[in-house]
Amino acid sequence: MVYQLTCTVISLFLNSILICLIWNKSPAQTGKYRWLMMYTACFEIFWGIYDLPAEIIAHSVGSAFIVFRINHPDSILNSELSSWVVLIYTAIFGASMALFASHFVYRYGSIEISFGKKFTSDWKLGIILIFPVVYAIWWAATVRFCFWPNEDLREYTRELIMTTVGQDIENISYVGTRFYIDSVNGTKHFNITAWIGVCQMFFMVGSSMGCVFGFGFMCYLRLSNQISMVSMAVNNLQKQLFYSLVLQTLIPFVLMHIPITIYYLCPMLDMDLDFASVFVASTITLYPAVDPLPSFFVIKSYREAILKFFRKINVASKNTMVVTFTMNSVRNESNVGHTPAIF
Repeated sequence: MVYQLTCTVISLFLNSILICLIWNKSPAQTGKYRWLMMYTACFEIFWGIYDLPAEIIAHSVGSAFIVFRINHPDSILNSELSSWVVLIYTAIFGASMALFASHFVYRYGSIEISFGKKFTSDWKLGIILIFPVVYAIWWAATVRFCFWPNEDLREYTRELIMTTVGQDIENISYVGTRFYIDSVNGTKHFNITAWIGVCQMFFMVGSSMGCVFGFGFMCYLRLSNQISMVSMAVNNLQKQLFYSLVLQTLIPFVLMHIPITIYYLCPMLDMDLDFASVFVASTITLYPAVDPLPSFFVIKSYREAILKFFRKINVASKNTMVVTFTMNSVRNESNVGHTPAIF
């Protein structure tokens, strides 16, 4: 809980600063891309705020994974509504899969004019903004129909829940599945529903990363070729936005894509490696808190605004020290020659 609270506070603070910088310090050449940047910052604020009270926990055992939250006795939500809290959390995660892919599509459209006119200009920016919503609904629907609570999973994970959080399975709300089901003769067979669900999720992750790497590579090539075609200022800004976006994409790739892939692969391969579950929950919570940092360091206008702010604080601090020192000096001089009365 302390870890989640810390990450949430940091996320709110940094993303709020980023929104102010985007609104007030973005160069004119940024254009409509500032709206996509603000969209992302607001999304991460919402994620951080939602993550704290949701208190989502993820574990895997054998061929099953389970994502759940504990139903506290004083909670205003019943077990069914609490399951929908978990579902919405997974939908938010699904939206993040498409969010940075949308950034790379737009960045390429701003560099390659012919592509931009067809797919990213004017009202078409709205379509890019809708993609994360589509992925959120798709991810949530997959969870609802393929990973919803059932009796088999409940009994299979009962001991795991008691061991890890000290709760009976009836005291939690969860989503999850088993990839292999035991048959009557003791052999295992595929849980077709589970595999259909996870294949859809891997398709969403794969399509997202395909856009990131594909459009990212084309952006890099285009930026390398257009140095002599545009002004130095415009080219520098394009590079700053691109490199900031690359770093911002590496963060979710390391903190979310890789951990969630491992988290799914372990039960798919029937490997009981529950340490990956703890890693997943920690890194996903950390993501909204650190993702704004590349924009602060890479985009020049934002970096200069932050440095200017700290310089003002430093100057104000020095002035305060000078005033305090002067007042103490005057006070000491006024006391010179005055001997305190003994009687």
